[in-house]
Amino acid sequence: MRRTIKPLALRPHPRRQGVHPGGARGFTLLELLIVLLLASGLAMVCFNALLTDGQLVGRMVDGWRQRQERERALDLIRHDLIQGDDVLLNPHQAQHRCSMSKRQPVLAIVTKAGTITYAIGSPPSNIWASRVLMRCGPAFTKSGVWSQKSFQNRVLIDGLQPPATPWHQCPVAGGVEVGNSFALPLSICKEHATGVVTIRLSQGQEDSTASAVVGLSHFTAATP
Repeated sequence: MRRTIKPLALRPHPRRQGVHPGGARGFTLLELLIVLLLASGLAMVCFNALLTDGQLVGRMVDGWRQRQERERALDLIRHDLIQGDDVLLNPHQAQHRCSMSKRQPVLAIVTKAGTITYAIGSPPSNIWASRVLMRCGPAFTKSGVWSQKSFQNRVLIDGLQPPATPWHQCPVAGGVEVGNSFALPLSICKEHATGVVTIRLSQGQEDSTASAVVGLSHFTAATP
């Protein structure tokens, strides 16, 4: 019997590994693992970049918030200075209207209502961070003037730290240091000739400075 031999073109090709009947080539297990590893690495890089950006934004927000808190505290101190009569060079000698609770008096403003004391020390409760600045003085009415009620002891700002670069001398000519405060978070300098009091409130690397003339309201009221 004669054997029929088919032409080579009519013979079916053996199926290669990874080739589907439709002609599309699939991925091998090794290729899939490589793709997964590359995708995981790219995702990790993106995550770290987002995390770094988030931390940077968080630090910027914290810095802005602390700066606003310092400015509000300095505005209150400036108001008390302008309304006051004098600033004692040694605040420890003042008769404080509130209990200091081992806090260090830094600024004592003499007023007709009594001495307003600003003191630095431990917080009165654990809701405050680090050292705090407390004000012992009269509260304010809605019109922005001192209340005639008894003095209150209130926290103005927390998170205080000594300045990174303490003052070695007053920033104004002829000024003297008040209460050995240059190394403290609240640094104070008074110029006797003009009555200008310069204050700096520090939270470590960040600080804010303000100036006011003690008793300025009395001079303004006396001016015709």
